[in-house]
Amino acid sequence: MNNTPLRQALSESLDDVLEKMFFVRSLGEPQDQGGEPAVTAHLSFEGDPPGWLTLRVATAAARSVAADFLGEEESELSEQQIGEVVCELANMICGSVLSRVESNKTFRLGTPQLLASGIAVIPRTATTHAAEIGSGALAVIFNTETPACSTAEKYES
Repeated sequence: MNNTPLRQALSESLDDVLEKMFFVRSLGEPQDQGGEPAVTAHLSFEGDPPGWLTLRVATAAARSVAADFLGEEESELSEQQIGEVVCELANMICGSVLSRVESNKTFRLGTPQLLASGIAVIPRTATTHAAEIGSGALAVIFNTETPACSTAEKYES
């Protein structure tokens, strides 16, 4: 289910985090999100409601945002650095979404972990958003055990 207020919060959070922390602008929905290699990070969160976020970043885009974030040349980055930055990006997006849609609740975010392979099954209850940056696509999946968005009514206008 792509809950419109939650999807809007997810979109705004992704755009804000990319622009403010990674100096990258989203170019809108990607034309093709298929089969390219990617770096995937996943984190769970506890609170009301509990849930998880998975972020899949095309390998070229992951390298680019890591270089921007760390102030390094892409060619100088290790795979570990790239993975750590993608995990941090997932953490920032998750925190931003939760503060937008559940601002009066307390959450505890788990430590983001890199997944060995791409995203498996996406629950039909999950909210998804994909964006293109100059170097590739990013896809975010946000899922809660129960409906989120106690404050999301502000997004419905």
